[in-house]
Amino acid sequence: MTRRLNVTFQCLATLALVAFIVWLEIKRPFPSFRTATLLSAAALFCLLAFACAGRLRDVCVTLCALTLGLGVAEGAARALEPAGGLNITRGWSVRQPILGWGPERPGSYHAEMRGPAGEEIYTADYTIDENLLRRTVSQPTGPAIVFFGDSYTFGDGIGDDQTLPQRFADLLGRKQRVVNLAFTGYGPQQFLRAMETSRDDALIGPDPRLFIFLTAPWHAERTGCKAYWTARSPHYAIGADGSLAFAGECFEGAKLHIYEWLQDSALFRRLVDPYRRRVSHDDVELYVRVLEAAIAEARSKYGVPTLIPYLRVPREYLAETGFTDEAIMDRLRAAGAIVVDASLREDEAAGKLISIKGDGHPTPYANVRRAEMIKTAIEQNLSGGFVSELN
Repeated sequence: MTRRLNVTFQCLATLALVAFIVWLEIKRPFPSFRTATLLSAAALFCLLAFACAGRLRDVCVTLCALTLGLGVAEGAARALEPAGGLNITRGWSVRQPILGWGPERPGSYHAEMRGPAGEEIYTADYTIDENLLRRTVSQPTGPAIVFFGDSYTFGDGIGDDQTLPQRFADLLGRKQRVVNLAFTGYGPQQFLRAMETSRDDALIGPDPRLFIFLTAPWHAERTGCKAYWTARSPHYAIGADGSLAFAGECFEGAKLHIYEWLQDSALFRRLVDPYRRRVSHDDVELYVRVLEAAIAEARSKYGVPTLIPYLRVPREYLAETGFTDEAIMDRLRAAGAIVVDASLREDEAAGKLISIKGDGHPTPYANVRRAEMIKTAIEQNLSGGFVSELN
């Protein structure tokens, strides 16, 4: 009788642990769920070790020790991760076709960024219009100046009236239609893919005047599928013949599930991801090639030039790639872009705050300065009726 009860208990406990592990991995109910998964797996293998004999018991004991060690290490890695972070209204960024992600619906989204001690870094409200774009108040009709890009252009951490596209529209007296197609986390691959698929043609309109794409070499992490959020991003690859081609999403099928599973691990994020994200020569070459293709697509399909406000990076970022900021800017100019060094290093050296402290996104001051630089570049490089429309 006692033996039968023991067997029954072991079976029920095993089933309960398996169900708990499955529930944890599906629901992900709390931030440290992966620690709980590993420790539960350790308990499961220990329980199985008592029920088994011989070599199978040895295997279960080994697996128990392994998962217990990983669980403790995962818990330590999680504890060492900085507190705080971003809280934002649900539905802010969801799965979207073609570009990978974007807002779920129109409306106002409230964002709060807090530091490790709980201190406020920023609080902002983002208004998403009926076209699922950041609200930009400008001339409602007529030829458009279109901003593509990432969170720097979208305006993370600041109000609708402080974004780069809005500051630029204000600089023109709101007499020119200005469209902000940027969204947090995008890169050159979204810029190119949106044009190739005609995704935003209705918003761009039939006779655009200029495309603007702010960039920096760390976009190579995005075109190279190395940034952790780019799993569903459009991906381009350079073939054996040297041509650039669309290659689907960064991660698909089983590879996507494995990648997402790993990204849920604090241990992976702390020990592996920093090395995986280092850019190589090939990563930067791909980044430049995607931008070159986008510049060409803008000219051939839409008949417009591309203006690129470029942000320099610390020298060590590109040190092992064989590239420099100057080399990248020269390549983009040779491809036909108007390139503006928008790093604002002189402003920063003069004590101006160009980045949100504790976050890094541009301040309203930086957006005003970059809007002025863009307007100057247009006046110096584009002639004819277009420039007269801007004055």
